[in-house]
Amino acid sequence: MNTTIQEQVIQLYKTRFSSPIEKIELLPSAGSSRCYYRIFRNDETPILACYGSNPDENETFVYFSKKLKESGINVPEVFAINEANTIYLISDLGNTDVLTAKQNLSDEETETLYQRILKDLIQIQLQGGQNIDFSHCFVRQEFDRTAMRWDLYYFKYYYLKISGIECNDQKLEEDFETILDFLGQAKRDFFMYRDFQARNILLNNNQLGYIDFQGGMRGPLQYDVVSLLYQAKANLSNEMREKLLSYYVQELKKHSTIDEKEFREQFQGFVFIRILQTLGAYGFRGYIQRKEHFIQSIPQALANLKEQLPVIQQYISIPYLSTLINQLDVLREN
Repeated sequence: MNTTIQEQVIQLYKTRFSSPIEKIELLPSAGSSRCYYRIFRNDETPILACYGSNPDENETFVYFSKKLKESGINVPEVFAINEANTIYLISDLGNTDVLTAKQNLSDEETETLYQRILKDLIQIQLQGGQNIDFSHCFVRQEFDRTAMRWDLYYFKYYYLKISGIECNDQKLEEDFETILDFLGQAKRDFFMYRDFQARNILLNNNQLGYIDFQGGMRGPLQYDVVSLLYQAKANLSNEMREKLLSYYVQELKKHSTIDEKEFREQFQGFVFIRILQTLGAYGFRGYIQRKEHFIQSIPQALANLKEQLPVIQQYISIPYLSTLINQLDVLREN
């Protein structure tokens, strides 16, 4: 454990709480570079301390947490943040995420749980979109053409290029522009969580809690639904995805007027770009940063992409990218 960080955590804790610390435990790292510590206190609920080296990212998390909590969403409460904006203390929402919990659930129980999550998501998207000042965003204020292009480039440079397949950059860019034109038609007036997947949703005493939303921005409704339903590790069946998407659409109609046909067509485009971005993330985190659980997710993500290709081809023509995708294989370790 980094003693300097631990000392700073203890110092910040003492400025906010009077109860003594029983022990501090460094939690296993996930995909990010942030460090989390669980602080145990005698006869009191543990709290978490987060160390992140980027003050701007931490400020965004603190701001979003406040606004989402005001909207009635169960997100961590922020108790304190240090002067350098590198360490903050938050409430502990538990240590079992939905992806882990799902392993012990039947299909019926999984469907019910995901329905609860989707109802929460609508609240996050609509009320968050109304209450949040997007000038506080860390990455970008809006999931616009530039942000979408970054996702495509993530796939291009961290999966396609390292796969060894030779490609014509000009032809690839032309197909990328076609994708961006199609996705650019979607309304982007909502809070987009950005990484709304089962690892970032906690289940504690049957209560759902939401974390890791600091990458959020203004964006379309479809993207977060895609992130949840097409998470590679969750491996939901197509039948389950369709049931849950239909549930989401019907719940959304209670709060907002939408063109369902248009929504579903655009949804398929966001499925496509999310899978491309995810493959890029798995390539970067897995084969460059050597994080094993990302490597394990690649085969399912690649299968999802190849399954989605004929679907998106019903709406747009991307002949060159289609040829490349059909050549893609699971990345092999050197």
